[in-house]
Amino acid sequence: MNPVITQLTFHLGEEIGGEGLNSKTYLAHDPQLDATIVVKAMTKSSFNNQLDYFNESKMLYASRHPNIMVINYACEDNDHVYLSMPYYAKGSLNSLLNKRYLTVREITKYSLDFLSGLHYIHTKSLIHFDVKPTNIIIDNSNRAVLTDFGISKYADHDGFATPKQIYRTHRPPEAFITGDLTSQYDVYQAGLTLYRMCNGNEDFKAQCDDLTSEKIMSGIFPARENFLPHIPNSLRKCIKKALEVDLDKRYVNVMELMNAISAVSDNLDWKYSNDEDIQRWSFDSENTIDHLTLQAVGDKWVTKGEKYSKKNERTSKITKYNAKYDNKDDAYKQIAKLLKEK
Repeated sequence: MNPVITQLTFHLGEEIGGEGLNSKTYLAHDPQLDATIVVKAMTKSSFNNQLDYFNESKMLYASRHPNIMVINYACEDNDHVYLSMPYYAKGSLNSLLNKRYLTVREITKYSLDFLSGLHYIHTKSLIHFDVKPTNIIIDNSNRAVLTDFGISKYADHDGFATPKQIYRTHRPPEAFITGDLTSQYDVYQAGLTLYRMCNGNEDFKAQCDDLTSEKIMSGIFPARENFLPHIPNSLRKCIKKALEVDLDKRYVNVMELMNAISAVSDNLDWKYSNDEDIQRWSFDSENTIDHLTLQAVGDKWVTKGEKYSKKNERTSKITKYNAKYDNKDDAYKQIAKLLKEK
């Protein structure tokens, strides 16, 4: 075949993302497509040799799947390798978590989306090694797609691979002991991503403030019992098993985790928000909207309930939601029971 040397132009705009150690991600305009795209720029100096320049683009192209990010093309200049991908205005799962809390229905839907893509690459013997909310994008069809294969590796015949980089906050316990890692590494990271989807980024970041390897290896991080009341036990069990320190107790593969998540059916549509000192749960049904609030008043934790009628536009009290508790844990336990009854 005769090589054809062409010229490709795009105009870099604002930087987005910002978590790459040796790369930057930009919004850009492609005049050939007349489209807004996302461009990942990687410094050539970060590669071991030039044969590795297009490993990530090859992995993305070989992993074509509805829940894997599409690659438009890959190219290079003197100093950088560039990957061109579609731009999706909804952004990453991480940006969504920074804006608001998710309902259980959203958690199960988005997780089954990206886990479907993760399962697919595992069938190709590819381990992602960097599953986290910033690397999950919500596309124009409201589908969660997995992206950023920058540290992904193909497993050997025994199922082992070693990434050249490991990010601390999503590092599984076994990675502190051995470099021979399996797809259960991705299962742990998926479980931690689910944990963040349930409890929000603020809680996760607070736990990371004094993070140590000992806390990860002992299972103290993340706090396995720390869930908001509307997260049903069935989903909590899924996450705890995905986060098992003991590999023999963790899900063997992503499909097992997907099957467990598919069975979650409680508390799907309760909406949670935390405005200043008031925590609020809302349930929007055909005729009414139920509200349950929790607030610290003096040395007590007080819950209150209200029901809004869409027909007559009036608000009434829900007396069974009204109570006082000595501590937040007791309040959370009772709220969990009340929400499940709805």
